[in-house]
Amino acid sequence: MMKDYLQANFGYTDYQIEQIRYTLLSILSEISKLFIMGLFFAKTHHISQYFVAIIVLLILRTCTGGLHLKHYLSCLLVSFLIFYLGICQLSNIALPRQVYFILLLVCVIINYLYAPVVSIYRPIPNGIRIKKSKRQAFAMITLYAVIMFIVPSNQYIITGFWIIQLQTLQLIAAKIQKRRCNS
Repeated sequence: MMKDYLQANFGYTDYQIEQIRYTLLSILSEISKLFIMGLFFAKTHHISQYFVAIIVLLILRTCTGGLHLKHYLSCLLVSFLIFYLGICQLSNIALPRQVYFILLLVCVIINYLYAPVVSIYRPIPNGIRIKKSKRQAFAMITLYAVIMFIVPSNQYIITGFWIIQLQTLQLIAAKIQKRRCNS
């Protein structure tokens, strides 16, 4: 058994082995969800927008956190909804250029105030980690605003913009949920 092998050869504790198991299950879960959603977006001819959305969401979510659902199916459905809205629905809405920048500024402020919201299964970040997360979110969204200013508007840029908006909304929802659980 793998547990016995790890304990005998590396001296891992039961807790450390459980951490490894949790990490591997989390990674496999995320990969399977990305693959399942990828099949849909490939079938609907939105695969390149999906890849852009994944990159934007992963960069932002790793520093801000957000909603953490307990079940695979609910997580898959909420993730799909975010990607579907950002890629297939909202990316068809063209806004005046100034509105994009105003909304990104609002996202910068919200992400700075609320981030990070971590899973209950992860340690609560210390003050240094919190400040680092806030700075990373600030830098990422600001960089995206600069890219939107430089690069001519296109479906990929607009998709990334809407993914930032949706991630910010679910960060607000996560903060509200966390406050309810703590009170």
